[in-house]
Amino acid sequence: MKNDIFAPYTGPSTIDVSGVRVRLVDLINGTLAGAQREKDGFPEVYDELSKAIPQYGEALGIHLSLWHKVVEKTATLDEIRALKKDVLKLAEVLTESEIYYEDAREADISRIGGFVDATAQHSDPSVRAAFQKTLEYRSRYGKKAANQRRKNKQARAETNAEPATEAQSPNPA
Repeated sequence: MKNDIFAPYTGPSTIDVSGVRVRLVDLINGTLAGAQREKDGFPEVYDELSKAIPQYGEALGIHLSLWHKVVEKTATLDEIRALKKDVLKLAEVLTESEIYYEDAREADISRIGGFVDATAQHSDPSVRAAFQKTLEYRSRYGKKAANQRRKNKQARAETNAEPATEAQSPNPA
């Protein structure tokens, strides 16, 4: 990869979740099946409830503490979502950085293999023994690609070798 395809990460390198830590949950797998998510129009509903509950809540039998729970959960969601944005971006950057450095390392290993091949070919064939695992490692993708090409060629040959079955029209006699 070329150096002109990336920009230095300028986002936060430390994300402090201590403000919401006591409210974070780690659910058992499958627990979220059927969970209700926020739908379009929530801000309007929140605004409406903020006005209607104080005015009509008692007449409807809705205790004000239920509205307070909605307010608290909304504030928690706002905090979590603000942190999540940075966490997701950092996770993306970490994944991209991992791939970038793996690719660069693989290119370096390939270059080392090239030096070994050139030295073995032109002056000292015995160096291959010292770099046997490196040379095998470097050639894995090439061997895999060659095997796939061989399988594809064989499959095409088998497909072409099968006789074409044509529908025969009845021969009126």
